[in-house]
Amino acid sequence: MEYFASAQNIQWLVWLGVGVFFVIAELVVPAFIVIFFGLGAFIAGATAFFGASVQVQLVVFGLSSIILILLLRKVMAKTFSGEKAEDEPEPNVVGSLAEVVEAIRPPQSGRIKFQGSFWNARSGRAVEPGSVVRIVKRDENDVNTFVVEKEQ
Repeated sequence: MEYFASAQNIQWLVWLGVGVFFVIAELVVPAFIVIFFGLGAFIAGATAFFGASVQVQLVVFGLSSIILILLLRKVMAKTFSGEKAEDEPEPNVVGSLAEVVEAIRPPQSGRIKFQGSFWNARSGRAVEPGSVVRIVKRDENDVNTFVVEKEQ
């Protein structure tokens, strides 16, 4: 217990507590900013653990929090909200070929294998398993269903 008698030896625990507080506060106030202060507190706690002065800890906390906000907030907010990052291209599947694995019998949909995954598919004509189809578009009512045509 002698180790914890010095204020310098428990500073990292204080930073850890501050970091946990900010992370929990992010759950209550979902602005997606407070969490970066929590991460900054964890980084400042690491500097305290290795013996940095209080002034250095405060500077590290401030700078790391600001840098994390500037670098990661936009990308992380889109990631956790279900949106795509700006630089992530929308895969163009229209015109791609796929294999029918479960018969398509209009008006019922069937299943196709496309890019290693199985998808629902519908067509204007009956298509038997093993046939090759071309993807025409996504279904307007279900984004997990493709509209296909049998390849000649």
